[in-house]
Amino acid sequence: MTPQILPSGAKLTPFLLEKPAPTGILIVPGGGHGHLAVGHEGADIGAWLNARGYDAWMLEYTIAGAQNPAPIYPRPQNDALEAVAAIRAHNRVGKLGIWGFSAGGHLAAITATEPNIALDFAVLAYPVITLEEPFVNTGSRKNLLDENPDENLLKALSAHLRVSKSTPPTFLFHTGDDSAVAVENALFFYTALRQNGVPAELHIYENGRHGVGLAPDDPILSSWGARLEDWLQKR
Repeated sequence: MTPQILPSGAKLTPFLLEKPAPTGILIVPGGGHGHLAVGHEGADIGAWLNARGYDAWMLEYTIAGAQNPAPIYPRPQNDALEAVAAIRAHNRVGKLGIWGFSAGGHLAAITATEPNIALDFAVLAYPVITLEEPFVNTGSRKNLLDENPDENLLKALSAHLRVSKSTPPTFLFHTGDDSAVAVENALFFYTALRQNGVPAELHIYENGRHGVGLAPDDPILSSWGARLEDWLQKR
């Protein structure tokens, strides 16, 4: 389907059912703010959601590179907010959630915790959550905020510190030995959700590399998709 170019220049690609679904999901691929994993964390997710009765949109947000030198903040955040507004302007779905991976998980978490955004749910897969030491993914932070970011900005963009009672129900998936994004990131966000009385579900697998997507070729990790499917049906 024809992508929509947002005012910011970001691209929003739809994955829509023949008839509008009751629920839609904005997909936010990862890539450390330096590239976008638009295959296994993007188009593949759109197809997976369509097969289960959901409309979906994939956001290709601003990343660091020759055309957009680091730091790129706050452009990704603005891209995500524009994407939510654009989807709602189509008036196609009644409920709208967001699903992000890795650095896209950070963007999804920041968006879900934005005041007055009123998303219905969030899914965070091996997400970057904190931008503070010692559990930050330094490459992602450098692309977003450069080498020596202001301490106040680090706190403002550490997603678990933004959680409130209005944060939507959230599903989290991570692996215990993820060497790129420490599992503490998911634990921080889950704990903040619990402290604020927000419904949350967290699945941590003992082993698994970073960036597996739905892990279709892994007989153990691939089960997380089934757990997510069960959870989405309650939303």
